[in-house]
Amino acid sequence: MRAYLPFLDFYDQVEYSVIKETIAWLCADQKLHVLDAGCGEGLPALVFAEQGCPVIGIDIENESLGKARQLLAKTPFVEQVTFLEDNLLDLPFEHETFDLVWTSYVLHHVADKLAAVRELQRVLKPSGRLTIREGGLPLYSLPYDFGLGEPGLEHRLRDAENRWFTLMTRATLPDEVYYPFGWSKLFIDTGFTDIKARTFTLDLLPPFDEAQAEFILYRFRRVLERDQGQYGIFLSDTDRDVLQQLLDPASHFFILKRLDLHVRYGLSVYTGTKLRR
Repeated sequence: MRAYLPFLDFYDQVEYSVIKETIAWLCADQKLHVLDAGCGEGLPALVFAEQGCPVIGIDIENESLGKARQLLAKTPFVEQVTFLEDNLLDLPFEHETFDLVWTSYVLHHVADKLAAVRELQRVLKPSGRLTIREGGLPLYSLPYDFGLGEPGLEHRLRDAENRWFTLMTRATLPDEVYYPFGWSKLFIDTGFTDIKARTFTLDLLPPFDEAQAEFILYRFRRVLERDQGQYGIFLSDTDRDVLQQLLDPASHFFILKRLDLHVRYGLSVYTGTKLRR
């Protein structure tokens, strides 16, 4: 791992190996000119830089960009990576600028997803590739029956999160252009070819390092943090009590005391190639 990893938040530290594997597959030892559209706090941009790629990262969140620039300053890639405050719906780049456009966990925040993909397509060179990372295989870590409460807790949490996400999206994207299709359909509707999908998996077993332990706790803690909003209305009192015990270090059921945890989930990416004229 690179020297800058200790400066990442726990989520990025845990996902680093999967992101590195994903980006190595995309680059295939090519030094591509990359746009990271919605770069957040900058980890994927730095991993592309590790592959020898020049990278421009854009985001509309000034706070995230500040953290990305601070992280960049701790790396040897300062001349190779640039972070800019811009909107992916109106990119400040000429047509056919980039070999690869990467966008990760961004499009579900965009009201008009087709318009966004067309703008990303515009700045791709002919035969350039667009990569969309959105979701994947759900994360599970506990046995289906772990001796507390009703079996299947994580399945109910998944259902609650999906229902909360639907409400949240409707509240934050009231003008959303309805698009009831999977992510791969965006490539079809915008004329990409050679459309592919691949899921990269993460498996963690005890003993967990500090970042992994925080990753596990956060997943259950955030449910209770959202309990005052829409999330909690989809959970029973019994399930909330179980969550409290799982998160209590003094409890016999504290989750990090279990030796049978298996954290497993998949990060899916979709790619398509821009047609030559």
